[in-house]
Amino acid sequence: MAMNGINNQSNISSLYNSIFGIGSNNDGGTSYGISDLAMIRNGSYGKLMKAYYATENTEKTDSSKTETEVKADQAKLVNVKSQAASLNNSLEDLRSKSLYEPTGTDEKGKNTYDQDKITKSIKDFADKYNSFVKSSSEVDSTSVLKKTVNIVGFTSKNAAMLSKIGITIGENNQLTINEEKLKNANVHDVSSLFQGSGSYGDAVQNLARQSYQLANSQAYQSGSGSSYTYSGRYSALGGANGMLDRYL
Repeated sequence: MAMNGINNQSNISSLYNSIFGIGSNNDGGTSYGISDLAMIRNGSYGKLMKAYYATENTEKTDSSKTETEVKADQAKLVNVKSQAASLNNSLEDLRSKSLYEPTGTDEKGKNTYDQDKITKSIKDFADKYNSFVKSSSEVDSTSVLKKTVNIVGFTSKNAAMLSKIGITIGENNQLTINEEKLKNANVHDVSSLFQGSGSYGDAVQNLARQSYQLANSQAYQSGSGSSYTYSGRYSALGGANGMLDRYL
């Protein structure tokens, strides 16, 4: 594998880690490197790396942008903010203890659960995750891209557990759901992925909140339209905050 003329894998790893701060456990407890690229299909990490380098050039020439271009960039950041809020809220639902409480017992005396409700919540998470990854990979922001790469990488590290409950990583890091497999999954496997401090869901939620704050701040800084939320933070262009402002 080669990147920008660098052929030694350890050198690539050092470059990658220095850019994205990977291995320092600063983002939701994640720790991974360039060797994990094989777990993510269709060169999606490479696309994010190209986007990173593109943002370096873009950020150096911001002063030459037209008003239309600035507004377009701002709209993309507001969209990331909205998608991050939605992702946070779907993960908050998956943390709920009531979602995994038994609803009764079967003829063998084993606990039964509301599998339809669990399936609906997982499908909502996958939808919100996909929308967030897509929106954040389109912005000209190195800091937002760093969070996106960390989320994608952390998801790849949990690919085996996610697959066990019917969630797989597809093209461009989009999640796909095998609904039949999900409905037959062990409820404990689902809850262990999304509940509790240090879980997969907890790490992704923390990164989504950080992305929200970054996108909100950068959208405000790039234009004059703003308003205050009740918590005293800027709401760029009056964009949709949903439930997330309660946590910021």
